[in-house]
Amino acid sequence: MDSRYKDPKDSERCIRRGHSVAAGLLFWFFTLSFLEGILRVVAFDPVFEKIGLVLAFNGVFAVGLTLVTQLFSRQVNVILATILQVLLFFFYGSQIVYDLIFGSLYAVAQMQMGGDALTSFWRETLLAMWDGIAYLLLLFVPIVVMGFFKKLRDLAFEKTGLKCWALLIALAVVIQILAIQGLKIGGTGFFSNYYFYNSNETTTDQAAQRFGLLTAMRLELFSKEETEAPAVQEPAEEAEVTEAATEQNAETEPVTETEPEEETIAYNVLDIDFEELNQLTDDARIQALNDYCASLTGTNKNEYTGMLADYNLIVLCAESFDTGALNPEVTPTLCRMANEGIVFNNYYNTFPNTTTDGEYALCMGLYPDSTRNKEDASFKASMGNNLVYALGNMFQSQKGIQSYGYHNYLGSYYNRSQTHPNMGYAMKFAEDGMKFTTDWPSSDLEMMEQSIDDYIGQEQFHAYYMTFSGHLRYDSKSNLIARKNWDAVKNLSYNYMPKCYLSCNVELEKAVVYLMQRLKEAGVADKTAIVLASDHFPYGLSDPQYAELVGYPLDKFNKYKSSLIFWVGGLEENIVVDEYCCNVDILPTILNLWGFEYDSRLLAGTDVFSDGPHVAVLKDSSFYNDKVWLNASYGEVRYLLEQNELPADYIENMITYVKKKISMSVDILYTDYYNFVYSNYQRSVG
Repeated sequence: MDSRYKDPKDSERCIRRGHSVAAGLLFWFFTLSFLEGILRVVAFDPVFEKIGLVLAFNGVFAVGLTLVTQLFSRQVNVILATILQVLLFFFYGSQIVYDLIFGSLYAVAQMQMGGDALTSFWRETLLAMWDGIAYLLLLFVPIVVMGFFKKLRDLAFEKTGLKCWALLIALAVVIQILAIQGLKIGGTGFFSNYYFYNSNETTTDQAAQRFGLLTAMRLELFSKEETEAPAVQEPAEEAEVTEAATEQNAETEPVTETEPEEETIAYNVLDIDFEELNQLTDDARIQALNDYCASLTGTNKNEYTGMLADYNLIVLCAESFDTGALNPEVTPTLCRMANEGIVFNNYYNTFPNTTTDGEYALCMGLYPDSTRNKEDASFKASMGNNLVYALGNMFQSQKGIQSYGYHNYLGSYYNRSQTHPNMGYAMKFAEDGMKFTTDWPSSDLEMMEQSIDDYIGQEQFHAYYMTFSGHLRYDSKSNLIARKNWDAVKNLSYNYMPKCYLSCNVELEKAVVYLMQRLKEAGVADKTAIVLASDHFPYGLSDPQYAELVGYPLDKFNKYKSSLIFWVGGLEENIVVDEYCCNVDILPTILNLWGFEYDSRLLAGTDVFSDGPHVAVLKDSSFYNDKVWLNASYGEVRYLLEQNELPADYIENMITYVKKKISMSVDILYTDYYNFVYSNYQRSVG
């Protein structure tokens, strides 16, 4: 037959395949956009902000799903499409339930911690599923559409052919290229779309809001970790910024030169030869850390150095504790302690959720790994490391004191039975040294009653507590601690869940009252300091519910302003700290107050009594100081000074400073840097 005359059946088949491709693309694009929309209603505000790139990247996935479900016979394709729909339902549904519990999306790395979460959070999971039942039911809509519209199902999942498959692949490539190029429209600097797409430091929430959940997960799974050493440079110190600002505003008047007085400044540093250390390793990350630390001056010793050297120290990492838990009527002792001793006026909690990260920052003076490439929690990753600066190890190595640690839940949870002894603590847990009348949550008071006798008779002691009574869910029906203390809060003028949150913290109040009583009876209250800090924001409350307790509306900046209790027995006059600080700054401040020998260049945090720089940093790299507040998720800046009073590059310098501290923390963790430094340093001095 003459090739100019085509069989009409071929043309009809070609048209039908074209319709199949179009129907498949439309169905999968609708499915992904619908699921993404439900997730955004739950997780993001405003819902439709950054939606353009989400749709573009979802288009790539829609093309891919169309291709996959048009490879085989119609029957097989329908089965495959059904399986994919079910997987998408569970994927988006689990993220919605997780967000309803924790206030954020989970990362790929957190899937590996899913076993613990499922067994321990099963009550919260079931209740969150009930709270979000409408959203979960809506996720079934694409499956229902596929099931009820047979014509759509027959057309969208018909087997096509090589030409159509090639067309789909080409279309996916084109959309991906256009989307990638579109990232550059808003620039490529810090906090641009381009930055969030390419930066390893982007959080799951930041990526999902800009590019969609599937793209966020793809970036976490397949973005490659840098193999070269990070470009760590000396950050812009606050002093340098101040000098630059002064030079800008200085009047051109003659200045009478005077001979400066010589002043000897001592620093909290050790005599470490970083250049020599570089000769002992070929590890590029360790060499980069050596170069970075060598470029730093360290923090200065000051009038408070060693002030509490002979004091006992009790540190409590308090579950979900925050300023809202301070209520004169029901937690008067905590209120009093928050305003006695060392009073912090600008303390911020770094973490929105995840106890293990907040606890890690408190105990290590380092930021946990929140990058895309992390495989597990930083505390777990540190189990085999030399944690020389953990307080249990410091009291043991420099004072010869055995330290004790306690947690009123299972030691297997977050691997605390392995991580915490590595910090130098003789540990006790629920069912491993302690017994409790309730298990979720269990009593802080009962933990205190079962532990104090272990150490209170020592000449000097240090104890560490990870509390549990403040844990969600804030519901007197399901939460046994909230129910136990309900009578103490029932007449307060708050709504139900804020009252339940306070009820849980009444148990912490009782524990602290008992602790203070025992210290006084033993005659050591005036030689004891109690530090109480939270692991994270009380994510079990919504922002409006928490705003009830603190008395002001929450915004992107003030939400993480918190209270750090640093009570010092026998102190005649309060010491007020106005410097901005956060979780990682507690450890170096304690090390300075107790006069420990340490190298401040090896910590991400800063002693609040030193010359600085002082900055409060949040998990997403947002930061606050006395000049600017920066919201890293949006690149939004709030100036506390007139903008023209600061150098033009001040913001960029501070961003760089924060990111170098976070990068340094991650590299210290994964290279076991302290072990490298101290094994060689001790060899050289000993």
